[in-house]
Amino acid sequence: MPTENKPAEPFLREDRYIVLKLNRLPKDETEYLRDCQSKAMVDCVVVEHDWPEYHLVWAMIEHRMAGKPVPDFNLWRRADELQQRLNAADQRIDELLAEIAKVRQGPCKMIVGDELP
Repeated sequence: MPTENKPAEPFLREDRYIVLKLNRLPKDETEYLRDCQSKAMVDCVVVEHDWPEYHLVWAMIEHRMAGKPVPDFNLWRRADELQQRLNAADQRIDELLAEIAKVRQGPCKMIVGDELP
């Protein structure tokens, strides 16, 4: 590949493409784009920003452009899973601390639907 022998330069993300999701366009616009912009069409893979693979794909490209070996993405996925679990646990701790604060604030009044542990 042409980029494999380049000296390592800092990787900079750049806007090189405009991507349109065809099923979000009216059919006539899709056909028009295919007809009059056929030379601009590129066969590629698109990963939307809300997909779990989005950051992994960027990291893979950054490593490739820097001439580094591609990292073990299974480890990255596991780290991502653990981070999500940690975030959920942190949120649950915040919820429980808020409940404790309510109980400590004064006379305990049971509200319909609330249960004490």
